[in-house]
Amino acid sequence: MRWSWIVALVLVSAACGSTGVHQAAETVPSTERPARPGGPSPEQAVRPTVEPPAAGSARRPVAEWLRVGGLMGPGLPAVRPPKLVVYADGRAIADAAHELRLPPAEVKALVEALDHDLAGQPATASPRPGTTKVLDAPGTILGVDDGGGMREVHAPYMELAADAYAPALVHARDRLAHLAGRVAAQGRSYSTDRVRLYAERVTTSTTDAEPWPEGVPLPPDPRPLSTIKNYKDYKGNKAFAIARQIPRDGPWHMYRTPSGQQVALLWQYLLPHE
Repeated sequence: MRWSWIVALVLVSAACGSTGVHQAAETVPSTERPARPGGPSPEQAVRPTVEPPAAGSARRPVAEWLRVGGLMGPGLPAVRPPKLVVYADGRAIADAAHELRLPPAEVKALVEALDHDLAGQPATASPRPGTTKVLDAPGTILGVDDGGGMREVHAPYMELAADAYAPALVHARDRLAHLAGRVAAQGRSYSTDRVRLYAERVTTSTTDAEPWPEGVPLPPDPRPLSTIKNYKDYKGNKAFAIARQIPRDGPWHMYRTPSGQQVALLWQYLLPHE
């Protein structure tokens, strides 16, 4: 009798221990299992945002502030983005680098204020008579679209002689400049899967040229010191390679093609309406 009781106790204990281990293995959630070392690759981490489909009216600019012309290095005007563009759906993008979503009421108030400021202004505004001309200075373009098409006013060298222009124009410029600063300070980084790549051949050999970046498309026909728009737009994987491989800071980045040609590259994200 005593031996039968001991054998039964051992069998029960073994059975309980076996069941306990089996249940513990089954109840470990998959999310608690050790993760693979590392995380997303740098390529995945910096991949530009894919531009979602949008109605044509949503991508319609209703307000804009641009700087044009002026003395700049070759190629730089081609990749100088607008200082600010506000779209009908409330999306505001500053320098093609930051974006902020504005409420409908604010967009409506902005358009009405700009429409009032630019009312009666000629396509090219003139500074006050007697104002000293500023050569090689960029011009300012202020634009508003209240539903009848974009109406633009060009003010030469306004950024350097604002007091020489009508107060309404200065108010419009200040209004857009203030909003652009807010977008840069409060908005998120702007990116898209569409970029514009500018290429220019370098005629003077330099030791700073790096090997051609992997995956970046070769320019069709880079010209030396060109004044024409020598750029091409890319989308998808090619745009991603450009954004990932070529730094966005600074005016020029020098590379050497497989054939030995030295090329300067610049790029920017395209805006929704471009």
